[in-house]
Amino acid sequence: MANIKRIYAYEIIDSRGYPTVEGRLIMDNGLEVSTSIPAGTSIGKYEAVELRDTNIKRIDGMGVTQAVGYINDLIGPKLVGISPLKQQEIDYWLIKADNTKNKSRLGANTILTVSQLIAKAGAADQHTSIFRYINYLYKQIFKSDIPIEKIPTPIFNIINGGRHSNNNLEFQEFQIVPSSSLSYELAFMSAVEIFHELKRMLEYRNANTSVGVEGGFTPNFSTNVDALEVILETINHRNLKIGYDVFLGLDIAASNFYKDEKYIIKDRTHPLKIEEYLDFIESLVKRYSILTLEDPLYEDDWTHWKKLTEGISNEVYVIGDDLLATNKDRVATAIKEKACTTVLIKPNQIGTITETLEVIDLARKNNMSYIVSHRSGETNDSFIADFAVGVQSLFVKFGAPSRGERVAKYNRLWQIYREELKSKP
Repeated sequence: MANIKRIYAYEIIDSRGYPTVEGRLIMDNGLEVSTSIPAGTSIGKYEAVELRDTNIKRIDGMGVTQAVGYINDLIGPKLVGISPLKQQEIDYWLIKADNTKNKSRLGANTILTVSQLIAKAGAADQHTSIFRYINYLYKQIFKSDIPIEKIPTPIFNIINGGRHSNNNLEFQEFQIVPSSSLSYELAFMSAVEIFHELKRMLEYRNANTSVGVEGGFTPNFSTNVDALEVILETINHRNLKIGYDVFLGLDIAASNFYKDEKYIIKDRTHPLKIEEYLDFIESLVKRYSILTLEDPLYEDDWTHWKKLTEGISNEVYVIGDDLLATNKDRVATAIKEKACTTVLIKPNQIGTITETLEVIDLARKNNMSYIVSHRSGETNDSFIADFAVGVQSLFVKFGAPSRGERVAKYNRLWQIYREELKSKP
């Protein structure tokens, strides 16, 4: 069993062109691992805080040299000689060292860099894949098995809107979800083919085929329904059956267009009161075979989250992202209130691997499904793909099947499928 010899960090640039933290961990037997941390663009107010330098004279104030300094000067030296197999103890030490509710002292990006390095080093020390080590960690901490049986079904964001693009669409993601009955390989290839077909359909309409921050196209449609219609037409053109071969999904990110207790969208000529807006969302679910519905309402409107979930949860996975922020207390409230059916899992929303696993365990014990997700500001690190397999996430959200930082995750899933899980049903 090896111990930590050195941990150090430095800045790199993420997929949006802003700095993020990359770290390296070297063990005393010579094994070395590295990891890099994503960042969000559409950030919920209940997320753990990223530490940014705020020096507007340097990279718009988005530098992370202070986070890097904390790792190099404060955290790394104190972990020399410690076993990387002590994931839970190290994570709790990091939480205590920060000693704030939202990681605002050290920064979630600082803390997650170290936590993720420890997980990767633990896997390397045990000569096993990261996904199997994550699975082992869960069993070790919670005394419960998660059988590794399949690759999670991917949710592909093929049209970007909201804060992920510069078009007119208020909804943030327009998604396709291949049938879970398909193998990962067939699901991936089906999505790739739909993606290219969609590009042809957009070109035929002289619509913009530039891609947004998550790799989806950014057509300047007049309404959100226009985007759903062109995806539906694309699926039909591929001779696929909507609601059978492939489903649609939406990440609405409604908090971004909620103002003065009304929802402002171009699909309607006037701001919508809550009851009007709920009727509109329920009509979309029925008309377009919506399977996954993320953040359909303002993040503090627990009453109407509960009402919407009561009405459509037999048909749809109602997903809390900004509502829950991978936060155990908010997930507990959602379970108690029956406010949604599914929690979106983003490790950098909470800060450590142990806390992320705690949220998953809470969801599992209360029959709440969970979906592991990337962030809009990504790197080529594929850790999140292994993590999703290790905890057997129901679905995964890694963006469109384009842009290197997105396909790095999908290709890692494909590698796991080919090398370790293909023989399974």
